[in-house]
Amino acid sequence: MKKVSLQQIADELHVSRITVSKVINGKEGVSEDTRRRIAQKLVEYDYKKINREILRLAQEAETGSPIVRNNIAVIATEPDFSDFWLKIINGIANEVSSKGYNFIYHFLTREEEMEFAVPKSITDHSVCGMIVINVYQNTALTALSNLGIPAVFLDITPEKFREGISGDVLLLEGKRTVFQITENMIRKGRRRLGFIGDITYAQTIRDRYEGFLEACRENRAVVESEDCLLEGKQGHFYFQEEVREFLRGLSKLPDAFVCANDVTAYTVIGCLAEKDIAVPQDVAVSGYDNIQASILKVSELTTASVDTANLGRRLAQQLIRQIESPSGFYETVYIHPRILFRHSTEF
Repeated sequence: MKKVSLQQIADELHVSRITVSKVINGKEGVSEDTRRRIAQKLVEYDYKKINREILRLAQEAETGSPIVRNNIAVIATEPDFSDFWLKIINGIANEVSSKGYNFIYHFLTREEEMEFAVPKSITDHSVCGMIVINVYQNTALTALSNLGIPAVFLDITPEKFREGISGDVLLLEGKRTVFQITENMIRKGRRRLGFIGDITYAQTIRDRYEGFLEACRENRAVVESEDCLLEGKQGHFYFQEEVREFLRGLSKLPDAFVCANDVTAYTVIGCLAEKDIAVPQDVAVSGYDNIQASILKVSELTTASVDTANLGRRLAQQLIRQIESPSGFYETVYIHPRILFRHSTEF
């Protein structure tokens, strides 16, 4: 199709070029009827700067009535369907439905996350907002951020956190929390400590690592680089063999391991048990999340407890605020967990 100018569109519709420009850039001062006619013409000519709002207006012009978009999408990558994730998703669903919205859930495999394509329910403009959880691939985060619809992200990569993202970000507070867990172990006599968690993967893990380092510096504890596993070859929770290989390569074990999450902590404890190393008598271990695992009694691991059901509701509330009362700016919100000091860091 031949390239069309704004002036040509303006002339066809008997409006000014400035009016057409206002519609393209989402500016005020143009009636809804005129907006729809201009949007329809822009789509007809396949204008290069078409966005979601212009497509919506064009659809309204075709149907003759406003299009009601009442769906909220949750996009998540391969959660393990543990109690942790299920409670978050149920919390979102309950809050969304209580406020009169429909709930759509999109499950992505790891392969789909890596070769990301925006879900059809979003590309066909049927959703009014989205909540993104457990997605840590920069290309996917960028694509979702650029859609121009209200969005809330539960954690993102450190790279996207530095760059900024078009949406609100909720983070589980980690720096102060892990500082307190680490300092508690140091005060109980643990002088050499290691950290296990992929700090390149998620901003929350980086925050936890910074809290660990700060506690060690302030309390003059020893942190050797060989005692820290900071990047995962296969995944942010690490495969058991990867942790086993790391521990096997240590000339001497530290007094304690601070782990970025409970999954990693339980993996470390299992590998130590294979070598007849007792927790906490020989090595203290802490986690984060307060999930359940069969390797230890639930009450034995020092961790940070997240109220997952309330976290789900909070995510939904944050998105609905964006949809119903847009402020024009984005927020970063920290949710503080409750520290549970347990047997795995005693002695």
